Amino acid sequence: MLDTALKQIATMQPAQLPEVELPRVPDLSAAEPLAAIAHGNPAPLLKSAKNIDLDTETISAALGQARTLVAGTIRDLVGIATQLVRRALPTALGFLSLDPSARAEAMAKLRALVSQHLGMATARVHRLMGDLSAAAQSLHPVAQRPVRSALADAPVHPTSSHSTTLTEQPAVGAGADATANEAHSASPTPELSAEGGSAAGQAAVAAAKSQVGQPYVWGGTGNGGFDCSGLTQWAYSQAGVDLPRTADQQAVGQQVSADQLQPGDLVVWDGHVAMYSGNGEIVEAGDPVQTNPLRTTNMGMQFKGFWRPTA
Repeated sequence: MLDTALKQIATMQPAQLPEVELPRVPDLSAAEPLAAIAHGNPAPLLKSAKNIDLDTETISAALGQARTLVAGTIRDLVGIATQLVRRALPTALGFLSLDPSARAEAMAKLRALVSQHLGMATARVHRLMGDLSAAAQSLHPVAQRPVRSALADAPVHPTSSHSTTLTEQPAVGAGADATANEAHSASPTPELSAEGGSAAGQAAVAAAKSQVGQPYVWGGTGNGGFDCSGLTQWAYSQAGVDLPRTADQQAVGQQVSADQLQPGDLVVWDGHVAMYSGNGEIVEAGDPVQTNPLRTTNMGMQFKGFWRPTA
C-alpha cells in the first residue's frame, strides 16, 4: 500500500518546462536611411520591432515564473512523500504484533495516512494548475494580438518613372502563440458556438460558481471543501440531477463536440472533471475551487471528451 502511494505521488510530479528559443529582432539600424532612399516610412516597422522586444520580455518572464512554480511543486511533492514514509514506518511496526486487533488498527492508521498524503499531493498539483493559469494571464494579450505586416500600410511616394516601391513583407511578430501555449502546458482552446444550455445546466453552473474559493479536500463533496468530481456532483444535485461519484464515471449523457458546448457540460479526463461555465471558461475544484480558461489537457491525463449529463 505504501509503495503504491509513493509511486502515485511520483507520477504526479510535473515535467520541467523545456528551454524555448524566442525570436530575436534583427538589426534595424539601417531602416531609416533605407526608408529615406525609398521614400518610405520606417515608423510601423520600428514600432513592430519594439513590440516584439516587449513581447519577448513578457514571454521570458512568464516562462521563468512557470519554471519556478513547477520546481516548487516538485520539491513539495518530494516533501509529502518523505513525510508519508516517516510517519508510516512507525505505524507499520504494528503489523509485527501477534494481536489481530493491533494489526487491524495499524492497517487502518496506514490507510488513513496514505489517503491524507495522497490528498495533500493532489491538492498541491491542483494549486500548481491555478498558479500556472495565473502566470499565463500576461501572455493572453500577446497571443490574441492580430498579426499583420508592418509594411502593409506604408505610403509609397514615387518621384520618377524609376521610383522604388516598398513591397509587402512577411508579418512581423508571429510565433507568440506557440510560446504562450508552452508556458501554460495546454492545447489551443476550441472554437465555441453560440451558447445557451438547459435550465439544469445553467443551475449547475450557478451552484458550482457559488463555491469559488472553497478549499480542495480529497474526497470532499461539500463537507468543508470539494474534490473535482465532488464539486460537479454537488452542483448538479442542486439542479436536481444525479451524477456518479468519480470523474471518469461522469462521462454520462450525450457526448458533444467543442462547437456544441453549453453551460453545464462536463469536461472529463480519466482522473479529473470540470464544468463548462460559458464564455470559454470552466469552473473546477483546484486549490481552491476556481474558474480557468477552457482546455483539453490536464497533467497528462487521458481526455475523455465533453459530456452533457442533461441530454
